[in-house]
Amino acid sequence: MVFANPSYLWALLGLLVPLAIHLWSKKEAKTIKIGSIQLLDESNSRQSSSIQLNEWLLLLLRMLVVALVVVLMAGPQWRTKGDRKQVIYFVEASLANDASISKILDSVQESSQVLLLADGFPDWVADRDYQMDGKQANYWQLVQKMDSLSSDSVVVFAKALAKGFRSMRPNTQKKIHWVVMDSEETLSQPLMALMRDSGVELVTASSNSSATQIKRQPLVDGFEIIAEGDSLRLLSDAPQIIPVRKLDTLHVNMFVEKEFEREGSYIEASFKALSTFLKQEIRIHKQDDSMSNQADLNIVLGTAQNGQSYGKQLVYQENPLADELIESGKEKNVFYLTSRLNPKNTLEQRLPEQLLQILDLDEDVKNLLASADVRQLDESQLKPNYVEPKRKRERASFLDISLWVFGILAVLMIVERVLSNYKKQ
Repeated sequence: MVFANPSYLWALLGLLVPLAIHLWSKKEAKTIKIGSIQLLDESNSRQSSSIQLNEWLLLLLRMLVVALVVVLMAGPQWRTKGDRKQVIYFVEASLANDASISKILDSVQESSQVLLLADGFPDWVADRDYQMDGKQANYWQLVQKMDSLSSDSVVVFAKALAKGFRSMRPNTQKKIHWVVMDSEETLSQPLMALMRDSGVELVTASSNSSATQIKRQPLVDGFEIIAEGDSLRLLSDAPQIIPVRKLDTLHVNMFVEKEFEREGSYIEASFKALSTFLKQEIRIHKQDDSMSNQADLNIVLGTAQNGQSYGKQLVYQENPLADELIESGKEKNVFYLTSRLNPKNTLEQRLPEQLLQILDLDEDVKNLLASADVRQLDESQLKPNYVEPKRKRERASFLDISLWVFGILAVLMIVERVLSNYKKQ
């Protein structure tokens, strides 16, 4: 037996706990003085021996329970032998019912194993409907688990969506060949509606295998606002409900010392340009303490910085080594203006764009965009780091036996409870 996380085995020192409790509970017998023992019955030595045996059995069972809990935490695996020349095929659940892939899988299933690219690697069943499984596979996380397979060669049929790679490129001892099922269609999906004074604007995501774009267009008809006002129903053959966001006025509160008035004017001009670009009013407040806790952004320009902290802040702090005019600080919602402003760096380093990034007005759109993103990676980007095993033991396949250990643990806990109740009786 080997363990996926052997460091947890240090917890086996916990076996000393039930042993210490057992020894501590052993109390010395009390001496009682009596006049005569003539009327006392002779004690049953067999019953006394049975009680002592039950105590030791309970101690052993409790120590086994603790040991099995630790073993489960360590990830028990059993080294197995298999046909390493056999090819194992994996298919992503979203592709499992496609006609093009089903023909391939039907032809290889008789001679090779076909599994789903999902947690636990379940067997692929030809007649089962997998289209309802909307969970996105984490490709590289599953690749790490493929080292427990009996075969050295693996073929993976996948969409290879960019959003499915959420970890570092893994190391593996398997030779994995990715077959990317290219999608030529472009998916268009409404994300949300923006409520402006001039009307309603629809935000739509347009995505294909190579790029994802966000489009905004006026919505004149074919919709209705739901009574609560926080969502909108698109009237079509397949009605769809999307969230509504009202574009309120943005408030920027500026604290500017006299020697930083030039920087303040550059920032004001940048916000005016953003207001025109966004088609949304941005109101500038100057030295208004009453707006500090209500403003979308507080800007402090000066050497004597304001000690008060309200919401999102942009503070002047010179840093000659900084790559950008505005950089995020260690604290959340705190940003630093790293240099004095002039016409050159304001234009070359795109000050308005950096201010727009601080405001982060599209945060809710980005969250909705994940479901519509169908960008794909090519085969050269998918390959994990192949590591050639140096020893035969490293080439062994490992079978996860956690379920078996859990079953034994459950049986031992039941026996321990039964024996404990019997001892009390």
